[in-house]
Amino acid sequence: MRLHATLLFTLALGCDGLPPADDGGSTGTLEDNFGVTEDVGAEGCDNLAPGCLWPFPSDAYVDGDRLALPDPLLPSRGRTSFRPGRTNEQRGFGAASPIVFQLEGAQIPAGVAPLAAAPSLEAGYPTVVIDVTSGARIPHWVETDFLSPDLEPPIFVIRPAVPLPRGTTIVVGVTGMRAGSGLAPAGAAFAALRDRTVSHHRGVHARRAHFDGVVFPALEAAGVPRSSLQLAWSFPVQSDEDATRHTVAVRDAVLGALPADGPSYRIDEVHVCDPGGGGGAECHRSIRVIIDGVVRVPSVMSPADALGVRLVRRDASGAPVVEGVEEWPFRLQLPHVAFEGDAPVPVLQYGHGFLGRRREANNGWLRDMANRLGFAILACDMQGMSEDITSVWTDVLLSEGGRFPELSELAWQGVMNQLVQQRLVKTSLAREDDARLRRADGRLAWDPETVWYYGNSQGGSVGTVVMALSVDVQRGVLGVPGSGYPFLLHRSTAFTPFADLIALSYRFPEALPTFLTVLGTGWDAFDPLTFAPHLHGAPLPGTPDHAVLYHVAKEDRQVHNEASFISARAAGAVLMTPALRPVFGLPEVPYPASPGAAVVEVDFGIPDDPTPLDPPDGDPSQPDGGDTHGWLRAYPPAQDQMIHFLRTGELIDVCGGACVTSGRP
Repeated sequence: MRLHATLLFTLALGCDGLPPADDGGSTGTLEDNFGVTEDVGAEGCDNLAPGCLWPFPSDAYVDGDRLALPDPLLPSRGRTSFRPGRTNEQRGFGAASPIVFQLEGAQIPAGVAPLAAAPSLEAGYPTVVIDVTSGARIPHWVETDFLSPDLEPPIFVIRPAVPLPRGTTIVVGVTGMRAGSGLAPAGAAFAALRDRTVSHHRGVHARRAHFDGVVFPALEAAGVPRSSLQLAWSFPVQSDEDATRHTVAVRDAVLGALPADGPSYRIDEVHVCDPGGGGGAECHRSIRVIIDGVVRVPSVMSPADALGVRLVRRDASGAPVVEGVEEWPFRLQLPHVAFEGDAPVPVLQYGHGFLGRRREANNGWLRDMANRLGFAILACDMQGMSEDITSVWTDVLLSEGGRFPELSELAWQGVMNQLVQQRLVKTSLAREDDARLRRADGRLAWDPETVWYYGNSQGGSVGTVVMALSVDVQRGVLGVPGSGYPFLLHRSTAFTPFADLIALSYRFPEALPTFLTVLGTGWDAFDPLTFAPHLHGAPLPGTPDHAVLYHVAKEDRQVHNEASFISARAAGAVLMTPALRPVFGLPEVPYPASPGAAVVEVDFGIPDDPTPLDPPDGDPSQPDGGDTHGWLRAYPPAQDQMIHFLRTGELIDVCGGACVTSGRP
């Protein structure tokens, strides 16, 4: 009651103790909006700025303890619809959410550069992002959106350089956007809140108490005067427990349903190769034995609906329910050294690229590395994110784009398939008595006590989730990984076909920014940025700690380097030195060291990207158009470094300084 009375008094007098201003002719008081009924803007929209959805995320889209995004998110067009769907079941916004706003007539001041986050922590930056709980400024940069060039006024995107802090309220202030030689004026809706004048925009007056009690005080405490603001708002971020508990529950249900002696499996074929690569089309010069089989993974997935979407089966309390199995193919490749070396070899589980297949583990560079450095290769398709799901993704985007976040649930099962295969090679398959899997001394060709993880591209990104949840793998290498799907996709050449599909399906200038913005919340429970903080030092419940190495290829066109660095900052990683360049937010540690989470970047001589608002340009004169995305994995010094790390946890200098080489390996 005391807080309520104080708040009413504050609203009546204004925060500075002076009578509130009015619009020069209306009657009443600030408490009743001077007797004026709001009639501008649309019900269900934020209404602080042009366009319905913006600014976003916003407290305007919270109803009680759940989100309440506008429905629909985009106007329907023919058979297409874009509704918020299950995203409205969440209790807060995602840690990877971009922060989007519009401001009439505004421009970003000269000298404010994309990808440069450090200046945002200093006074004078045009945008301010505050964690209300700690009062700290959140590092970020502000940029325009190259995917919506026809939107007027233009979209401005604030991109946090770290995950948005969990379970707190974020306050955003815009205070230095330019308009010609001066500052852009605040819009009428926000000016009514800032100046305590009459509001004509629906829903704005009802938010005065929150702005006066939370938004303006947080900004003023950070040194941003209320009177200087062109726009401000706030929003809650989903808690870590809410973001991770469903996936952890799925893992515990699946692993808990396994037989005590290990997963059930079936061997379909064993290929025996000779040292020259003979023995059949599946053979390779570095591989002795290939095991193709199926592992039976406890399933938590419901049948596919009419669009092909499969959701997690849940009971009345929301807990996942195991019913039946997913029969999931795997391939285990044993190199010659597994049979001829001094001892059995560890198993390296390989994660494939974007919408790829397990056949990527047949690449010659990986097979040769396995024999040269001594490990077996375990691989499977990533269920829910492999080539087979492409048609489902396309159908969803073409008809019900707001359901795209639901597609992440099948990927949860895909991660479980990988975890169960880790268990397989440590238990039931390791008891296989087939002589073809054993050395001349009778021992199994692989060491069931040592399983590693290594993935590239999607395999590095989703590998963050795999590693954070794994109970059977101690160390992993994340090759050219990304995190924060809205930014990752925005700056990736791999997203271009899907961007074209979305633009064609919806034909609204805000279609692409709407899709990517909502994705930051809808995929929060599967985004690598959600799981990166739990890789090392803060493991998930029931999970051991892990050690990880981030391998980054400078000027990667498919996974922007900053998408890797954001993940590394979330993981508390260090930058090994000598390094190519300093990286904001990554402490520097010299070789050799065993820091638990670390970044190594390699420069293949591709020039710096001159257009940082879109994906890197590469170099058309070079192989792959100068896209370094696939080069690092085949670079022998990097291979040596990663295997030493996987064996020992130690990172060593393999380049004699910063890793710089010329051209594709």
